[in-house]
Amino acid sequence: MKKLFIVLSVFLLSLSLTACGSNEPVDDKEPMVDEQEPDVITSASQATNGEELVSALSKDGTWIGIALNDITYDKEIIVEGEFTNRDVIARKIALYASDEDHKKIASYTLTAPKLIIKSENFLLKGGTFVGDVYVEAPGFKLQDAMIKGNLYFKDAELRKSSTFIAPASVTGKVLVDDVDVFTSASFTIDPEGVVNATSENGAWITVLQNNITLTEDLIVEGEFTNRDVIARKIALYGSDENKQKNASYTLTVPKLIIRSENFLLKGGTLVGDVYVEANGFKLEDATIEGNLYFASEEYMDSMIEDETGTVTGEKAVME
Repeated sequence: MKKLFIVLSVFLLSLSLTACGSNEPVDDKEPMVDEQEPDVITSASQATNGEELVSALSKDGTWIGIALNDITYDKEIIVEGEFTNRDVIARKIALYASDEDHKKIASYTLTAPKLIIKSENFLLKGGTFVGDVYVEAPGFKLQDAMIKGNLYFKDAELRKSSTFIAPASVTGKVLVDDVDVFTSASFTIDPEGVVNATSENGAWITVLQNNITLTEDLIVEGEFTNRDVIARKIALYGSDENKQKNASYTLTVPKLIIRSENFLLKGGTLVGDVYVEANGFKLEDATIEGNLYFASEEYMDSMIEDETGTVTGEKAVME
C-alpha cells in the first residue's frame, strides 16, 4: 500500500509539471531536461509572482524557475548558486507553458529593473524579459526569447561563451565592459543588426549568431579592409575557442546585393537570390538556395571558385 501511494504521488506530481516543454525540437539544441523528472522539478520551481521566482532562483532555490503567468517585480533579480540537471551544470528561467506534447502554448513576460546572472550555463527561454540583463557567469543562452533592454557581459570571455538560438533578440545594446560589441565587432542576432553591419557605415565582417529572416533586400556596400587587404564578409556560422565551426545559420532575404569588393559568404545557407556588382566574390563552405547573378562578365570572371560552395539555382550574367 505504501509503495502504491509513492507511485501515485510521483505520477500526479509529474502531471502537474507539464507546463514547461520544448516548443520547436528542430531549433532546440538543449537536451530534454525539464519536463518529466519529478525529482528535479518541484512546486518550488514554479512562480506566480516575483517573490516566488526570486526564491526559486536564489542560491537555496532550484535549477529551474518556471513562470506560470506574467510577472512584474520592482527589484533586481539575482540568479546565483551552482545547480545541475541530469548531472550537468544548468540553470534556467522558463517563460512559457506547454501542452502534453511539449508544444509551447503560451509565452509570459517577466519585468524587473535588472536580471543578474551569476549561475553557470543559464538559459532564458520561451518569453520576454523587460529590463536589463547582466551576465557574470559563463554559458549564457538566449533561446526563443526576447530581452527588451540591454544585455551586458562582464568580460569578453563571457560573451564568447554565450549562445543565441533563433528566435532570439535584444532590443537594446549588447555590451562587453560597456563596449557595444554587436555593433563594433559586427556580431548580430536580429535583422536590424545585419542591415547596420553590412551598410557602408558598418564593419568589414558580419557574424550571425542565429537564423535571421529579412523581409527587404539586403545591400552590402562600402570599402573595408582586413589586415590591410580589401575585404568584406558575412559569416553564417559559429565557432569554438579553437576557431572550429560548431554551428551553421541561415540568412533568408529576398535579394542579397553585393557592392563591396572581395566579398565572402561563408559557413551556412543564404535563402534568396544573390546579385554581385563588384569584383572578387567568393562562396565558401556555404549554400545559396536561389540564383547567383553577376552584373557583368568581369564580375563573374573575377569570382573566386571554391568547391565547398553550392548554388541550387542558376549562375548567370544579368542581361
